[in-house]
Amino acid sequence: MTARSLFKLVIYIVNWLKISLIAFPVSFALISLKQGKLKYGYDFFDVDYNWAIVIAIGIGLVLNTWHAISFEELKATDLRQYLKVRQRYVITGTEKWSQDDVNSRMNALVEQERGWQVLKREARGSWVQIKNKYGFMDVVHLQANKDGVVIESRPKYLIDFVDMARNLSNVQYISKQLKQYV
Repeated sequence: MTARSLFKLVIYIVNWLKISLIAFPVSFALISLKQGKLKYGYDFFDVDYNWAIVIAIGIGLVLNTWHAISFEELKATDLRQYLKVRQRYVITGTEKWSQDDVNSRMNALVEQERGWQVLKREARGSWVQIKNKYGFMDVVHLQANKDGVVIESRPKYLIDFVDMARNLSNVQYISKQLKQYV
């Protein structure tokens, strides 16, 4: 087993536990409702919480595996970004671009893509909202600095803790489109 595979396995297990812990209160509430404990008085020791643990682990396993497969399909090379919902990428060779150059190129990209909308433009950067065909929304921030053009993508809502590599796909697509101008 290589160090890269071991690192991915550790990240996978940690992410699986995180998702299972997030899913546990939901599954516990569903089990409590199903057993009718909330109707007749809530007693923690009366609820069969073993099924809630099994359901939370199952939900975590399914969502995390789907998430990891999505990352593997996109062939993410930067291990620091593996299984993260917030993605960051720097396009080098664009050090001489100003923020106006980035905004004008991004405007052209927004006009040709369906579901994209410019949220805000400032001297510090521009924000674009991307809505995919399933209704999930992401916010992309583009900023020109001395290192090049920095592209950051994140889910619009904080409750999105699994994104199935949507933000990695956003960053890769935008960087590919902007690299045509380099």
